[in-house]
Amino acid sequence: MVKVLDLRGARSCTDNPMVKLLNVLNRGADLELHIVASGSDLPLNILKLVASKSGYEVVRVESRENYYEATLRKK
Repeated sequence: MVKVLDLRGARSCTDNPMVKLLNVLNRGADLELHIVASGSDLPLNILKLVASKSGYEVVRVESRENYYEATLRKK
């Protein structure tokens, strides 16, 4: 089962998209993740960099009207 992480709509510091993403990536427990994020909150190039440094690769990206969806897979 693929874990879905929706990073849109942050309301506080602990809700920050980068903090939530890093918490999940640093655990490294998931072989595949489906990320939903706003490009203004978490730019795609930053997602790719952080994912790579955490042992994941971005294997698919789909742009939507106000956000994008990306699939990350553990290397």
